[in-house]
Amino acid sequence: MKIKEYDEVDSWEVLHLNLMCLEYALTPERASLIRMRDRRSFPFLAIYAVEGGTVCGQVGVFRLPMVTREGREDVGGIWAVCTHPSFSRHGIASQLLEEAHARMREAGLRFSTLGTGRHLVAHGVYRKHGYEDVVYSMSAFSYMGGIECDKDLRAEKAGPDRLALADRLFVQGATHRLGFAWRHQPFFPSMVKLGDLNIDDIFMLLRNEETVGYAIAQLKDTVLRVSDVLLLHEDDLPGAISVLKKETGASCVRVRVNRNSDVLLLERNGFRIASRDWDIFMMKSLTGHDVKDACALFGIGSERFLISWLDTT
Repeated sequence: MKIKEYDEVDSWEVLHLNLMCLEYALTPERASLIRMRDRRSFPFLAIYAVEGGTVCGQVGVFRLPMVTREGREDVGGIWAVCTHPSFSRHGIASQLLEEAHARMREAGLRFSTLGTGRHLVAHGVYRKHGYEDVVYSMSAFSYMGGIECDKDLRAEKAGPDRLALADRLFVQGATHRLGFAWRHQPFFPSMVKLGDLNIDDIFMLLRNEETVGYAIAQLKDTVLRVSDVLLLHEDDLPGAISVLKKETGASCVRVRVNRNSDVLLLERNGFRIASRDWDIFMMKSLTGHDVKDACALFGIGSERFLISWLDTT
């Protein structure tokens, strides 16, 4: 088996592998767009295992900007890990992960991160390679009539003209926060252009005509799934959810949160709390550091820690 970079393999074989394993359309055009617009990607984009002319495995590699108690620091980000079904249980993912970790070390990165599901086989593979569970997602639910609408707040779709405003709101709201509190700009326009974010799912939150935050939410089967909220005033969270519910006509709302303070705030306002979801954010030391030390460095577990699926892999 040989390990090669994206430019050294058949791009259509890569597309087939991604569609088959991940339902992800990594076309040559999309790969080019990622390299051009997403400044987090490594120059080689991803590494591949090739056996007998077949692209049989893939690991993508990002360098993700984070904020520590000492300042900015990039960490590694593993994405789009997959193995061709005909080559399962051959140790291909393990070999590619080790190669990815070696390249991260060469780039001067001290930590690698990834997001996955605890119910997936991959979770056990990552743990064998030294990744540790560090951030669990939680869900809050509200049913029809369960929350009162905040009369001073309203929600409306952002549209293309306010994506730059969403970027500015993030910069303002992430001030003095740790973790994923820094983004390459422009961020939201790039996410939409890459197809990683549907523009119809982006809402602006306004109080008396002043924009006070944004939310990422999707209505499906009358259930509004709110996957990300950033507010300049964090106490506005229950009210923001109420106006999103009203704007979309949802009968039920599910909100994804990570901080205990958000859980308590929603619970006090009538939301039902599920203790943990399956989703997990994992971290691995590349240089022998203790992951507990990394958690302290990035503020993981503290109220200052900021994380969003928009920023992780």
